[in-house]
Amino acid sequence: MAKWIGYAVSVNCGEPLGCYQGTILEADGSTITLTKAFRNGFPYPKSQVTLKAADIKDLKIIEARAEPSEQTHSTVAVTKSSKKTSRATVCENLQAIPTSSATSQPSNNVAVNSKAGNSRGTGAVPARSKPIDIMGNRTNRTNNFAGSYGNTGSTPKCRMGAGGGGVHEKARRKNEACFGDAADPALDDDFDFEGNLALFDKRALWEQMRNSHKPDLVRQADDVGKFRHDENVLGTSHVARHALRVPDELRGPIDYVTDDGVVVPSVVPRLRRQLWEGMQRVGLADSAHTLLARAAADVALRLVGGGRRLEPRNAHQQPVVVALAGAHRVGAVGLAAARLLASHGARVVYYAEAAPCEALQREEAALALSGVTRAADAHALPSPDLVLLALYDPLLDDQQDRHEEVLRWAGGVRGAIIALEPPTRGWYVSGGGGEAELAVRASVAGCAPAALAPSLGRVYLADVAPPLRLFADLRLQYRPPFGAASVLALHPADD
Repeated sequence: MAKWIGYAVSVNCGEPLGCYQGTILEADGSTITLTKAFRNGFPYPKSQVTLKAADIKDLKIIEARAEPSEQTHSTVAVTKSSKKTSRATVCENLQAIPTSSATSQPSNNVAVNSKAGNSRGTGAVPARSKPIDIMGNRTNRTNNFAGSYGNTGSTPKCRMGAGGGGVHEKARRKNEACFGDAADPALDDDFDFEGNLALFDKRALWEQMRNSHKPDLVRQADDVGKFRHDENVLGTSHVARHALRVPDELRGPIDYVTDDGVVVPSVVPRLRRQLWEGMQRVGLADSAHTLLARAAADVALRLVGGGRRLEPRNAHQQPVVVALAGAHRVGAVGLAAARLLASHGARVVYYAEAAPCEALQREEAALALSGVTRAADAHALPSPDLVLLALYDPLLDDQQDRHEEVLRWAGGVRGAIIALEPPTRGWYVSGGGGEAELAVRASVAGCAPAALAPSLGRVYLADVAPPLRLFADLRLQYRPPFGAASVLALHPADD
């Protein structure tokens, strides 16, 4: 194996050792020792590296060693001068001796005259070691930039004095003594940015920098994932929470779910009527209707763009709201919601049927004090941005007035429609040789939701503060799902 000593080779050891390049210093059947080695394109920190034969996957010879010439020793003659000159450095003396990695030029006798003090004399140029190319198939292009050290071409010509040296010559000697001549060819090579960038794992370095100053416990918590301010770090069970548990005979065909995943089942109209009658029996019907009006007004403000159109600086886009009220308590709730919208700055017009309902008459008087006008009929109503439908009361019999005139008018408007306590099947508008469903944008209900038709739009459940004892008397398990909200949007559980 001694015949391979002095060869410049490229050794690929795979991952994680990498690729080594250097000159063979020692070689036997099991190991190989490289000197002046490079690892993955970067100089190896130690002077030698030993590789095992089992780790070597591929070996390529980059440059063969130079054949020695007939004269294997060079004679260096030093002539003494009577004059005192600058002493030659160790690096200059070593450069005068050809190395084993020199090219095939014949070795000549070199005479060093201390009077000349310049290596660019008539003697042969000292041999310089050539670093191993990182990419074997890459061509070296001449670099036009001149270095500030180690490059004799960049050193200006000095004027030789009587002592055989000048200021620039001394600077050149210091540079060569410090850096050597081996750095010259490296300055002429183009750096392989793409090849070295492929060896750089940016993600691993970033993770190492990010976790270097953190304790192990915090680092493990970061690896789990990021959490929002309202999420628990500890895992929770995925069992759905039911806000209302109803017997099967009183349960509706649709189950609703809130944005937080709380299940709110629908109930049959008979149970909803019992809940409202219980609120009236305990004297909480008036306060419940007030809360229902507040929830309907909140939903209406969202639909008309309240934060944008009800701003004092945006008075030219005042929304127009029309309230259609029936002659019952839900009609009074619709007028109360219209009064709340008027207090927010909306322009409100209402239409109500004349009836001896005390609550309706009280709300009409309050609207008159607020400056809200009443339309004589449906044809006198303006083009609205929002329509409040309060034409159905769940406490009355199912056979109620059809309100065909106002429903026909509502079917022709372009604004959004909000229904308060609507019937489960919705409303139908006659015309064009048949009946068509009235498209409603949202429906607001209290106590418990009914299984509403798809034409009634998004279902909102209002918090009318029903007492828990009322649900217990009806054999219902109830847990309020509202949290900090006064109205909840319900979605069908199948969506």
